[in-house]
Amino acid sequence: MCAGRAHPAALHPAAAASMIIECAGCAKPILDKFLLNVLERTWHAECVRCYDCRGNLTDKCFSREGKLFCRNDFFR
Repeated sequence: MCAGRAHPAALHPAAAASMIIECAGCAKPILDKFLLNVLERTWHAECVRCYDCRGNLTDKCFSREGKLFCRNDFFR
């Protein structure tokens, strides 16, 4: 969960197989074994990207107004 500063991404086991969960980034179903939760929303790992430069956010992220940013773009 990013709350305006950096936090490591949290992995959680997927819920029951019958429950279809949509990715916050692409709106497609997440069928992976694990779910990636950032900003209290669920994502595919490849969809967690900086809003400005579109770079992958693998370790830390920053947020403003519900959007994800890398460190460089957040402080720009």
